[in-house]
Amino acid sequence: MTMDDEVLEKIRIEGGKAHVQRVAKLMNLGFDYARSILYSLGRRDFIDIGRDEIAVLTDKGKERLEKEKQKQFVPTASEQEIAAMDRRMKPYREKDEPIL
Repeated sequence: MTMDDEVLEKIRIEGGKAHVQRVAKLMNLGFDYARSILYSLGRRDFIDIGRDEIAVLTDKGKERLEKEKQKQFVPTASEQEIAAMDRRMKPYREKDEPIL
């Protein structure tokens, strides 16, 4: 997860909008650095940020968070192989056990 994604997630957790100072505190960042990240996200339309420096998550920002969540849950090849082995072995284990 990139810094941009983490910031978007913090804004989502805050109810879809958060002040620059709140984001800086949540992320343990300096105010100016947090503001530069938020303005960068605003230029790419992931958030709307006005003169009051309140960042509001846009639909595009919500879509990016959803895509990031989907990427996190894609199993790697080794996890898929392990799951396949477990499925193949399970019937043998059950078969050998007596049914009561």
